[in-house]
Amino acid sequence: MDREDVSLDDLSTAAGNFLFLTVAISHQTSPMGRRPLAGDVGGTRRHGWDFLVARLKEAAKRDPSLLEPARWRTLTAEALENLLRDRRLGGRLTNAVERATLIRDLGDVMVRHGWSDVHSLYEASGRSVRTILSALEEFQAYSDPVRKKSHFFLALMRNNGIWKYVDEEYLGPPVDYHEVRGHLRIGTVRVEAPDLLAKLRHRQPVDDEEDTAIRSAVFEAIVLIADVSGLKDASRLHYLFWHIFRSVCTREQPHCLELRRDCTLPLRYRALAEFSTAPSRCPFSDVCMSARRSDRLNEHAFETHYY
Repeated sequence: MDREDVSLDDLSTAAGNFLFLTVAISHQTSPMGRRPLAGDVGGTRRHGWDFLVARLKEAAKRDPSLLEPARWRTLTAEALENLLRDRRLGGRLTNAVERATLIRDLGDVMVRHGWSDVHSLYEASGRSVRTILSALEEFQAYSDPVRKKSHFFLALMRNNGIWKYVDEEYLGPPVDYHEVRGHLRIGTVRVEAPDLLAKLRHRQPVDDEEDTAIRSAVFEAIVLIADVSGLKDASRLHYLFWHIFRSVCTREQPHCLELRRDCTLPLRYRALAEFSTAPSRCPFSDVCMSARRSDRLNEHAFETHYY
């Protein structure tokens, strides 16, 4: 089962606002060609999403007003950078100005509707995935046509036991760059347009239309696999894919044929990597089109706040 690795019990009723805020600014935390967002929280070195969640949770416990929409309306880029600056590694947050703009918009829309808590959006939407997805489009941070952050936020709310939906079957996979990289390598998604394939191989930026086309194909592939496999839960399948692609199918040195000691695949997925006649390796190595190739594709280059 998909589950979260950080408990939000100590945030009480503010957990929904915490996730709404955190997901809104969670994009490009491990950008191609740059150092990932990272730092120490509670004596543990964390990276990307894990660091973002742990550090913001720590800050919100010190100052609960950080989770109030009225506070979001006044948050500056400098304040956000200070929140996420690590004592040892320094500041690694990219595009702080854009992220702060998204947070202020989050507050503006909430206040305009008279909502102090995101639970009001949930109730106003009839607890329906389809209606909530449409309502989220009003927020700049959640305006992605492929709805990565929207599906991720709804999955987090479900998995933390905060929300239940009347139409859960419409909860889809949140497609980010880890998902794109993995599915391009496995071959569940193929790029047939020569010009676009050349951009991927040479790590040249794609345009908005190409980005949407690639991620939409990955979205559809995950939904199809969930359907034909009998799992019937694309969000749950996403979690499996995401953890494997993030930890095993890394950009530069994937653990295709043997999991190295630095592999961070969570224990609950480790059984998938065990084989009786060989060392632990990527669960998809026997079917992956790229496992034994040196010219593996990476995700496409695209500057965005969508994912």
